[in-house]
Amino acid sequence: MKGRDAKGPDLDPDRRLLARARRRVTVQIAAAAVLLLTTLGAIVYREAAAHLDAAARRRLRRRIAAAEAAALPVALLTGHAIARRAFAPLENALARRRRFAADVGHELRAPLTRLHTRAQLAARRLRTGTDATADVDRLVTGTRQLGEIVEDVLVAARLGRCPAASAPVDLGALAGELAAAESARALERGVTIGVGRDGGRLVVRGSEPALRRVLSALVDNALRHTPPGGRVQVTVRRTRAAVELTVRDDGDGFDPRDAERLFRRSPDGPAPDGPSGFGLGLALAREVVDGHGGTISADGRPGAGAVFTVRLPAAPYGFS
Repeated sequence: MKGRDAKGPDLDPDRRLLARARRRVTVQIAAAAVLLLTTLGAIVYREAAAHLDAAARRRLRRRIAAAEAAALPVALLTGHAIARRAFAPLENALARRRRFAADVGHELRAPLTRLHTRAQLAARRLRTGTDATADVDRLVTGTRQLGEIVEDVLVAARLGRCPAASAPVDLGALAGELAAAESARALERGVTIGVGRDGGRLVVRGSEPALRRVLSALVDNALRHTPPGGRVQVTVRRTRAAVELTVRDDGDGFDPRDAERLFRRSPDGPAPDGPSGFGLGLALAREVVDGHGGTISADGRPGAGAVFTVRLPAAPYGFS
């Protein structure tokens, strides 16, 4: 598949400033340690030299100089360790900020694309005198859901995890709503999007905005990797104790050996390309699904499409 969320080389100015500050502190600590050792050596030599002959004084000077030279790398290593420890909280804070910025940017990309496509469609219909009421209504719904996504991401960032799952969410209805919201973009790309639901109870216990983010990420991924004339199929069904949601496409697929790695964040940055061109969205989806006590998996073959499956515990009857 084509690369997604491509990033250039690391040009983060905060990282560069932090690295320079750490090096400066390392040198300053090492210099202070060497100065202290030199001062102590001078004091030792002055006290001992009065009782030694010339040859003994020369030997003492050589030993003191050798000791000071040997202490220099130790002072540098010590300074480096102290500097790293001192700057660790700031590094962690900057990493959290980068991660949050990447998460927000990624989570907003798909809903903003949907809103833009729907707004373009509404504008075309208004220019031709066609009724655009349905498009405007979906724009209103989309902006409300965009606000919910922002709030959900902010809450998750404050808590360091997915918000506690406590409300009933009908995954079948959620899938239908998202497919309708993506219909304009699918039509523009020449892709068919369908939804299948069985007749069982498809309700889970969870956060609707968070689960909408998961489904949005999976459908967005499928649409962007399915060629014109292809199809994306969203299916929701009830199993014995869970609700299973699958998003299947007939796009480029991926190497099955990369299936697990698709969901991992890169340790080198917040939003790089993952294996086979998959980026941050699947890692975020897994975090949400894990927070809801569920599982998410991927299967596919190069050139034979991909299928992503989410399994969440079914909400007990009577839960509301």
